[in-house]
Amino acid sequence: MRKTLTLLALATATLGHAQAAGTALANGDFAFTGLNVNTTVGGWSFVTFVDLAPGTTIYFTDTNVLQTPTSAGVFSTASEAFWSWTASTAVSAGTSVALLGTGTTGQYAAKSGAAGGTANGTVTNLNGQVSNISSSGDILYAFQAASYATNYQPGQITFLGAISNRGSYTSSDNPTAATGLSGIQLREFKVDATTATRYTQFSAQVSTADAPFTTLAGLQTALASNANWTTVAGSN
Repeated sequence: MRKTLTLLALATATLGHAQAAGTALANGDFAFTGLNVNTTVGGWSFVTFVDLAPGTTIYFTDTNVLQTPTSAGVFSTASEAFWSWTASTAVSAGTSVALLGTGTTGQYAAKSGAAGGTANGTVTNLNGQVSNISSSGDILYAFQAASYATNYQPGQITFLGAISNRGSYTSSDNPTAATGLSGIQLREFKVDATTATRYTQFSAQVSTADAPFTTLAGLQTALASNANWTTVAGSN
């Protein structure tokens, strides 16, 4: 995603968990607003529809989510990268949050707010995996849990949102069956069945104009319209 990244909006489907500190998000509180799969200067963005207290932690991973959880948990046992973002200051509902690539593969720094954003919080690569979000088909998930683990039982995790450039889904990676995500909780940006897709961004609200919507309901409605998104095959 560009340096002028938009918000990250997370919509949540709750399977049950305890947030260790900060704000516990509920169904409908969160939606992704952008993703750039460039491994060094890319990133992603979101916005929440509730205020976030300092200490709120949101986890992200591109590990496959199984259509039917196994005894090991909801994720594939072939784990990929896991990251966490923990807010250092409060974030008002509707405020842009962007995790921006630092130039080192798999490493990100967070900003929130208008005019390019102000540094806010800590982004941690939790398992040392490099970013490998694929332009040819991948899914990035956001979730909350009491603490980091490479797998969870359904009652230990709350899926918040997913952003996908997959053309289709299988039992080994399905963002709807096991997570309950739908609507603006699941942003799909595949151009077509064969074109690799690297970048999508909610263009109606960007970090240089952080609050063009008078209500959160207006923001949610805008997020649901494809006309308000820019998607390209090339890297940005």
